[in-house]
Formats: sequence, C-alpha cells, structure tokens
Amino acid sequence: MTDSHIILWVAGAAALLAVTACAWCCLLSRRNISLHIKITEVEKELSSLKAGAIGMGQRILAMEGSVSPRSPAPQSDVAVNSRPYSEATHLLEKGISRDEVASRCGLSRAEASLLDALRKKPTS
Repeated sequence: MTDSHIILWVAGAAALLAVTACAWCCLLSRRNISLHIKITEVEKELSSLKAGAIGMGQRILAMEGSVSPRSPAPQSDVAVNSRPYSEATHLLEKGISRDEVASRCGLSRAEASLLDALRKKPTS
C-alpha cells in the first residue's frame, strides 16, 4: 500500500466521521426543538392553571366575606354529642369488641373502629 492510498483511507475515514457528526448534530437539534415546543406548551398550561387557582382563591375569599360567621355550639350540646364517644372509648379500653361497642353506644361500626384505632395510636 502506498502513501497515497493511506492518505485516501484516512481522508475517507475523516469524511465519514464528519458526516456522522453532522447527522448526530441534526438529530440532537431536532430533538431540542421538539423539547422546546413541549416545554412551551407545559408553561402555557401551567400559567393557565395558576390563573384559575388564583381566580378560585379570590372567589372563595369573596364568598367567605359574604357569609356571616356561625356562632359556636352551646357547651351542653357538645357534651351531649361527645358522650357516646367517651363511653365507646371506655368500653373499648375494657376490651369489648368493636361491634358490641357500636351496638351499645349507637355508633356505626366505622366510628367504633376509628375510635379504637385512635385509642391504640401511640402518642409522640
């Protein structure tokens, strides 16, 4: 193989490498443009959502301002309403089943289960 053949091989390899690099750059450029378009779409959507959230917040504040504040419930009603729960908690501490507690205290099974779970919850 002569020097001119080696030079042709090296030049061919360099040209192939240059073409490959150009193709790769074009591919990355297209992908970059696609990603830029998607980012722009997401930014528009986010802006729209933010505007909607701000509008909803302003509506809620306006509604809160127009509603008269509720007066607190009398203490006697609170004591009467919490009595079944206190009794249920006491029965659960004695080891009575949730179903039996619900039946005795006039609570739903879910309420009795919730009271039992809260009673067993470790305090921090």
